[in-house]
Amino acid sequence: MHVKILDTNVLLDRPIKEIILSFEPCKIIIPLAVVNELDRFKGLEDARGHCARQAIRFLDSLRPQLHQGVLLPSGHQILVEVNHCHVSLPEYLPKDKVDNRILAIAKGLQEEEKGQVTLISQDICQRVIADTLGIPAENYAAEQVNLDNLYKGWQTIEISYDQVQDFYQYRRMETKEKLLENQYVAMHDNLGGRHLGCYKKGVITPLRRDLHAFGLGPAEGNLEQSFLMDALLDPNIELVSILGPAGTGKTLLALAAGLQQVVNQRLYSKLIVTRALIPHSRDIGTLPGTKKEKLTPWMAAIYDNLEYLTRNFVASKHEEKCSPSERVERFMEEGFIELEALTYIRGRSLPKQWILIDEAQNLTKENIKTIITRAGMGSKIVLTGDIQQIDNYRLTATSNGFVTLIEAFKNQDIYAHITLSRTERSRLAALGVELLP
Repeated sequence: MHVKILDTNVLLDRPIKEIILSFEPCKIIIPLAVVNELDRFKGLEDARGHCARQAIRFLDSLRPQLHQGVLLPSGHQILVEVNHCHVSLPEYLPKDKVDNRILAIAKGLQEEEKGQVTLISQDICQRVIADTLGIPAENYAAEQVNLDNLYKGWQTIEISYDQVQDFYQYRRMETKEKLLENQYVAMHDNLGGRHLGCYKKGVITPLRRDLHAFGLGPAEGNLEQSFLMDALLDPNIELVSILGPAGTGKTLLALAAGLQQVVNQRLYSKLIVTRALIPHSRDIGTLPGTKKEKLTPWMAAIYDNLEYLTRNFVASKHEEKCSPSERVERFMEEGFIELEALTYIRGRSLPKQWILIDEAQNLTKENIKTIITRAGMGSKIVLTGDIQQIDNYRLTATSNGFVTLIEAFKNQDIYAHITLSRTERSRLAALGVELLP
């Protein structure tokens, strides 16, 4: 069995279980000096501290057989190594240095295993020195989601004029294109026309005729928003994810579709809006008051959108006039809208409800799984996110739960995804997205 020795920087890069599973079944050696290094990092309030604490807890769960080796269900064997301190290294590599103690263990194990040993390290100098000593060394770079190839939920195809006629006459069109279930298409004919459709069960069908909800529709010429509204208003699509930079209309359109189907059509009993409570900059600390008062600062953007959508809403001609903020409060009092902290989602069962998860780029894979498994019969979950604005220090643009969900659910018949790219908020906002890194 091949032996891989992990340097401290590898265990600080990402959760230890993820690291282990990124290797084929092998013997994984964690030098005692590395465990001691993890102890130094465990108190940090950043991603490295988080990974250090996870690694320590994982190793603790394997006691008391760590010194002998523990075989995991995945086929990997984990061992904390304390031997090989006697291995001689050149005088310029003193053994009181952690990196050199790791090299000594690698050299000693190499002699025992007859060459089947590899040092895994993100430290360039450590790899260079290892190579000088005849120890095979590799960088650690776990496979991640390629954002350039991330599924965007729609694509452009070319069709003939005859296909256009069939598309509108029979409201369906067969295609030889390799498409995924609920993938949207912008079809260009040979006369310069553009036609929008959605691939379902082997054929492309037109979008629904009315793409407006609660007085709001796609911006003129914005085909991505047209695709999105079709998915949001389709009761057969139970899970929708929306990815896009600030100002593309993710949250506003999702709320409009939710209000339309909760308040006007009564297809769902309630609109639940939640988000992870993670500050953008320095946290202001614990807030006083009731749960509603505590949530208000975090949900300010949601309130802004709801007030915008309800500004012209009139339940009946006999209803007294009220301000948008009063209308939102009334909707909440009548049970149409509920704002909830993500913390309180776990353990709940949410049947026949429209659930909007805002700022989903700040969620871990575990958070996403918890949310999806809360959905009861007849519910619809919509997630919005912008991977350019991640505030959770434990996550990156490729390791967050949101992009994991997009890749995992594509081609499912109850799922649709749309990536929005055109900022509609204002010209200033559009330039901010384009010009600022």
